[in-house]
Amino acid sequence: MATKEEIPTLLALEIGDDLEPTRFVAACKEFFGLTDELANFPDDERPETPWRVKVRQGSNIVALDTTVASNSNAMNAALARVYEGANALVSGDLTSPLLSEKAILHAKKLSDLTKVGKHVVPMRLWVSLQPINYGPEISEIIRQDEASTYDDFGTIEGTLRAISDQAGGLEIRVHDPMWPRPIPCRVSNEQVNEAMGAFRQRVEISGMIHYNRVGRPTSIRMDTLSKLPDDSTLPTALDVRGLFA
Repeated sequence: MATKEEIPTLLALEIGDDLEPTRFVAACKEFFGLTDELANFPDDERPETPWRVKVRQGSNIVALDTTVASNSNAMNAALARVYEGANALVSGDLTSPLLSEKAILHAKKLSDLTKVGKHVVPMRLWVSLQPINYGPEISEIIRQDEASTYDDFGTIEGTLRAISDQAGGLEIRVHDPMWPRPIPCRVSNEQVNEAMGAFRQRVEISGMIHYNRVGRPTSIRMDTLSKLPDDSTLPTALDVRGLFA
């Protein structure tokens, strides 16, 4: 395996064995997806293209270089999130607020690629020149976690912050102040206009909620959506003071 001096950037994936082309490309894709999810740039700080790929002839290291100044606060914070999130994965702490459902999915797929039949392909993530061993046990931890999840009908309240096309339909994300990560919400084609009409507004969404093993909602399939009053229209403490006299 590589030494610190052989890693060309602050983010890299080291693949210990030769992989067939399709598996190598798949490993790079999942590494890029996992990195971007863990970095989680705020919208107002995200560079248009935050990463550039660096490879060396004959090397088994795929590196990501930053497109902004290495000492920028945004990039340093992103690298810290990647490091903390990657360590949460290898330690089995899937409750970390840094681990979105997409990050966990990328992590699982990358981990699956470390095993070819009975042979284990050694891989390491390098974050800020610190190596993190990455093996098939990570996907096994995720599968065990998925087996202890459950569904229940309920309601989520929050602000509709993002709407994006995803495979299989439209996904909206609700920012509930009770939870550290936005909650994906699946809507049908018939509900698209209703969801678009509530963009950036406080809403209450009812439907089938998927919970992880510690009871944190990870997604909801929308049944009904209700718009809630904006905070600016609610009575202030001064307005209601007389009610408690």
